[in-house]
Amino acid sequence: MTSNDTLDDVTTEYSEREAVAVFSSEAALHAAVDALLQLGLEEKDMSVLGAHGAFSLKPLSELEDSGDSERGAYVPADDRAEGMAALVGSPALVAGLCAALVAGTGGAALIPAIAITAGSTAAGGVVGLVLARVFGRKHAAFIARQIGDGGLLLWVHAPDAARDAEIGEILTSKGGRDVHFHTVSRQWTLHGPQPDPLLRA
Repeated sequence: MTSNDTLDDVTTEYSEREAVAVFSSEAALHAAVDALLQLGLEEKDMSVLGAHGAFSLKPLSELEDSGDSERGAYVPADDRAEGMAALVGSPALVAGLCAALVAGTGGAALIPAIAITAGSTAAGGVVGLVLARVFGRKHAAFIARQIGDGGLLLWVHAPDAARDAEIGEILTSKGGRDVHFHTVSRQWTLHGPQPDPLLRA
């Protein structure tokens, strides 16, 4: 194969069986996922409506059973809280470490370094707090918009029909509505390499 040759994209179609449920609150959705995890499922088996999918012109009933609905990975509330904490603390940590390096030069640098650490840590914490609030508001608005559009969608990978009753019971008992199972068709594409134009003869 020469540098001018290209490989075509290879698209594979496959089917996936899953459970679907709609929730009226984020707390109910989290409770359902927690129960499913106790049942032995994994977080990677769960997906929710993606950021842009929430503003689709399709009605909720179509999004539920559409294989091409934009989806996002389920993120536990605890993980999101840890992410917010990291946003708040990381700038302060970086500032503090930098100041500590300055202090490591010893002697006269120590007193200014202490002042730098205190000031930078405070400033960094404020920046992180602002970022956390911004992302927190965006998430809250995202959730509110979905609920206003009809509810929060949860898809659960369910290849084993023998577990349908257990999964369905959990989704229903935790407040899920329109609980059902379906099989959707999806496509997975392997993109062929693009030749470097500088290598062309």
